[in-house]
Amino acid sequence: MKISNGMNKNLKVFLVAFFLSLPFWLGINFFQNSLENVFYSQISQAFEEMSFVKIPPRPQKPKLELQAKSAISVKINKFDRKKILFQKESNLPLPIASLTKLMTAIIVLEDSNYDSGKTWVTISEKAVSQGEDSGNLKIGDKLSVKDLLYIMLIESSNDAAWALAEEIGVKDFVEKMNQKANELRLESTHFMNPTGLDPEDTRYSPANLEDFNYSSAEDLVGLAQYILNDYPIIFDISLKMSYEILDNLDQFHHLAVNKNEFLREIPNVIGGKTGFTEEAGACILLLLEDEKENTFFNVILGTSSVQNRIEQVQKLINYRARL
Repeated sequence: MKISNGMNKNLKVFLVAFFLSLPFWLGINFFQNSLENVFYSQISQAFEEMSFVKIPPRPQKPKLELQAKSAISVKINKFDRKKILFQKESNLPLPIASLTKLMTAIIVLEDSNYDSGKTWVTISEKAVSQGEDSGNLKIGDKLSVKDLLYIMLIESSNDAAWALAEEIGVKDFVEKMNQKANELRLESTHFMNPTGLDPEDTRYSPANLEDFNYSSAEDLVGLAQYILNDYPIIFDISLKMSYEILDNLDQFHHLAVNKNEFLREIPNVIGGKTGFTEEAGACILLLLEDEKENTFFNVILGTSSVQNRIEQVQKLINYRARL
């Protein structure tokens, strides 16, 4: 068979190219095989080492069931970083009973018409007629603004709260309370009186909420923050077990005794206030501090009884400790 010069030339080119490229293709295959062997060797070793390691399941957040209409627990550290630890209907506006008196105290301390060291207040018949908790006041008694403030916060005295508001007129006083709530952006808060008492012959329902002093658990945390930063004396007073009250003649009037159960049963308290009416149920605002300077704001609204209130707040504190 005779091969033409053209075909012979092409065959020669093909054979030269094939043999020249053969080492290259062999090298690539050898490299790939070597790399694959190393890769699979390393993977096999890693799986063998990990075969006895069991990754623990993600821990489940503990559950908390509170017998209350609303509640919140908030941690604020020393750098003012805020973390909500628990909440239940925390934006729900509800009657707040004597937690009202925290705002009453703010107005007394802020308003220029009051001088807690000098102003003497004469107790009126209207003040004495206030129901529920009283501060052993009698018509015609003359007591200082300071002592009335102590009576109101230690004994949760409604007559003392009313007497303080009367100094500038109860209507104007309550207006100032609502102005302050607006200033602090407490959008779910409104006041009808300086005491927290329910309106007479009125059963609470969401439809008639406007007849009551009301707030939300979240708003009350905001109010407590403001007090702690600007008027910590309010919480200092709330922690006193007793305080001797004197009249304008420097005569002994009575010993104000604190009946807040959290003072005896809960450690690390730095402030608080309780409240109870038939329509609001039992309420509490409680501030705690730990060794790391974290402050815990706890609010519970709408528990069934005073005894149940302390049980629920203790559950809230124990829950926080488990987180």
